[in-house]
Amino acid sequence: MGGITMWPKSTTCTGKISGEPLTEYDTEQDARQSAHHANRTYGTDLVPYRCSVCGKWHLSPKDRQTPSEKCPFCKGTNGLPKDAYPNRKDAQKRADILYREQGVSLQVYKCNYSNAWHLTRDIRR
Repeated sequence: MGGITMWPKSTTCTGKISGEPLTEYDTEQDARQSAHHANRTYGTDLVPYRCSVCGKWHLSPKDRQTPSEKCPFCKGTNGLPKDAYPNRKDAQKRADILYREQGVSLQVYKCNYSNAWHLTRDIRR
């Protein structure tokens, strides 16, 4: 009796564009399987990512995915660790996405303490 597993919707995370609750997966394998199913069934190009807010796995359109980690050295104006992108290209891609979707103009800059890249509103860097 094989069927599609119905995964729960998040109570904390919503889609940036849709505003709808995101589906959450407990494991990367579950998220990968669901992405594969959606890609095969609907022709979408989804990839899994671990959410820094809830710790669960969600799916994202591949063209929106910009992998990052939390910087162990730098904090934003909100006091939380800044996102650290592995290279300038990924940081710029995220800045472009945020500008397109939210109208926020951000600059990229190299972290003073690691090889990572950050985003800032402060253009004096």
